[in-house]
Amino acid sequence: MTDHRQSFLSRITPFLDFVLAFVFAYFSANITNRLAPLFGWERETAFNLITTTPFLAGAALVSIPFVLHLVGFYHKNSLQQITAALHQLITFAAYYFVALYIYQSLGNDSVYYNHVLLVNAVGIPCILFGRFLVTRFWSLHTRRGRRELRQVILAGREEDIRLQWDNLPAFWRNRFNVVGKAVPGSITETELQKLVEDNSVSHLIVCGGLRAYHTNEYIINICELQGIDIYCMLNTSVHPGCMSAEINEVHDSRMLVLSSRPTQFWARLLKNIMDRVIATLILICSLPLWIFAAIGIKLSDPKGKIFYRQQRSGLYGKPFGMWKFRSMYSDAEQRLAEVKAKYGNEMNGPIFKLTNDPRIFPFGHLIRKLSIDELPQLLNIIAGDMSIVGPRPLPLYETAEFPSIAHRRRLSVKPGLTCYWQIEDRSDNGDFDNMINKDFKYIDNWSLWLDVVLFFRTIPAVLFGKGAK
Repeated sequence: MTDHRQSFLSRITPFLDFVLAFVFAYFSANITNRLAPLFGWERETAFNLITTTPFLAGAALVSIPFVLHLVGFYHKNSLQQITAALHQLITFAAYYFVALYIYQSLGNDSVYYNHVLLVNAVGIPCILFGRFLVTRFWSLHTRRGRRELRQVILAGREEDIRLQWDNLPAFWRNRFNVVGKAVPGSITETELQKLVEDNSVSHLIVCGGLRAYHTNEYIINICELQGIDIYCMLNTSVHPGCMSAEINEVHDSRMLVLSSRPTQFWARLLKNIMDRVIATLILICSLPLWIFAAIGIKLSDPKGKIFYRQQRSGLYGKPFGMWKFRSMYSDAEQRLAEVKAKYGNEMNGPIFKLTNDPRIFPFGHLIRKLSIDELPQLLNIIAGDMSIVGPRPLPLYETAEFPSIAHRRRLSVKPGLTCYWQIEDRSDNGDFDNMINKDFKYIDNWSLWLDVVLFFRTIPAVLFGKGAK
C-alpha cells in the first residue's frame, strides 16, 4: 500500500467506525427482537434507540472514535496484532458500557430499553472487531507486491541491525522492502545517494539506540536533506517498552522526549484533579475513624504523639514528610537496628517487614489491619506530594539501598496509597523483586482507567484486610 493510500485509510477508519456504530444502534431494536426468543426477552415493535433518546445515544456514538483513539486502536493503522486489537476493544467496551450505564440511568428505565443497551454494548465492539479484521486483511494483501512496499535502508552496525530489525514483528517488517544496509565506515556518501536514488527510498531506519545517531550522523544528514522519513530505534535491552517517545516543538527547535511516565498533559492534569477530589471526599467521610484512631493511640501509648511523620522518597526521589497514625511505641526508630538483629527481615532486599514487630502496640496492629493508619496520607495527596494510585513511598534509607539504579525508575511517578502490590500481594509476599516488577507494570501500562480499576480493587483488599500486618 502506498503512503497516500495508507494516509487515506487512517483518516477514514474513525469515520467508518462511527457510521457502523450508528447503523448498528439504529437497528439495534430489530436485532434485539430477533435475539429475544433465544433469551426469553419481551419484544417491542415501536422503539428506536436513536429517535427515543437522540441526545444520549448521539453523545455515546460520537464519543466512540475518540475513545478508540484514546485506547490506541488507530495508532498502527489496523496493522497491530490481533491480540492487541482485542485488548484495545475490550478496554473500549468497558468505557462504552459505563457510558451506556450512565445514559440508562438518565433515560428510559424499561426492561426492553436495557436489553437494547446490552445488545449495543456487546454488538458494537464485535462489529468494530470485524471491521478491523477486514481492514487488516486488505492492508496486508495490498502490501504484498514489492512495488507497493516502502523502500527502506537499514543503518547501524551489523549486530545492531540483526538484533533490532529481526526482532520486530513480521507484520510490521512486511510493510517494507529493505534495499540495502548503511553500515558506518563501509559506505560512502556517493554510494548512499546512489542507493537512495536507484530505489526511490522513502525510509531510513537507524538501529542501535541513541548512540547510533552520532555514529550514523552523515547517513542521517543525507536522508534528512531529502525529506526521507527517519526512524531511530531506541535501545530497549534494559527494560522493554519502558520508554515512550514524542517530539516537542519549542519555538524553532525540536526536542526528542523519552519518558517512562505519561506524557499527555491533559491526562496528568485530570489525574491530579481526581486525586485531590477523591482524597478530600474520603477525608470527610472518614473523620469518625480519625477520632477513633486518635483516642486508641493515646490510650495505648500516652507519651507519644498521635501522628507520625517520616521522610519518604517522592517523585524522582525528592524527600517529603509522609503522615501516618502512629502504630508503634515512641522509641520505635531507636530500636530498629535491635529488632532487625534479633528477628531478621521477612522481606528480601532493602525493605524491612516483620509480621509480629515488637515495636507495634496492640491497637497499632488493629489500625494497620484495617489500613486506618494510612488515612493521614490523604493530606499528602491534597498537598500534591502523593497520588491515590502509585508505588508506595519508601523511607529515604531504603531507597538509598536499592540494589540497582534501575529500581529508581519506580520514583519516576508520584508515590501513592495503593498499587498492584498492595492489592495482589501486600505483606503476603516478601519478594522485593516482585514488588519492583509490579510497580514497573503500573508505570508501563498507566492510564486513567487503570487508576480507576486499581482504586476499586483496593476497596475489598482493605475491607477484608488482605495481607495487612
